[in-house]
Amino acid sequence: MSLSVLPRFYARTVFYPTLAWNYLLGRILKRRRWWDKIDSHVIVGAYPFASDVASLRGEGVRAVVNTCEEYAGPISEYDKHGIEQLHIPTTDFTHPSLAAVSEAVEFIQKYKLQNDVVYIHCKAGRARSATVAICWLIKYRGMSIEEAQQHLLRSRPHINRKLALRPVVQQFAASLEDR
Repeated sequence: MSLSVLPRFYARTVFYPTLAWNYLLGRILKRRRWWDKIDSHVIVGAYPFASDVASLRGEGVRAVVNTCEEYAGPISEYDKHGIEQLHIPTTDFTHPSLAAVSEAVEFIQKYKLQNDVVYIHCKAGRARSATVAICWLIKYRGMSIEEAQQHLLRSRPHINRKLALRPVVQQFAASLEDR
């Protein structure tokens, strides 16, 4: 097996056990919230089940950024509730590409400018989704990388504490400085 296949193999192997763990922590033990607002128009959260879509719509969600390679999302429920999804498939335990992050950031901003709410998710709402969110905060809220990291931690305390060190976050911020 090549090195490029190993992360995908590992992610697929642990998908259901880690989803069950997240469900236990968030839905049964209530140790984590399933989603959190990081802005009046942006929510970061975990894997949305079809049964969550009506509640998300009740929160004003009109668009979703799905970073999960392993989950296409509850598309028929989104259609039923008039929610558009941008799917940027990313292997779990890795980060989205710079191109995918840039596309997602612009998608989020488009909906924010329409006064709509966007739900950004991965499986647990801790890393892939938070990577997109930190980049949106940097570009459209004018935060430094560290300010955006701290803002996310205040809003959603269980996100990855080292997002600011991810190469894609560093590249994204550098691309803004080059303009």
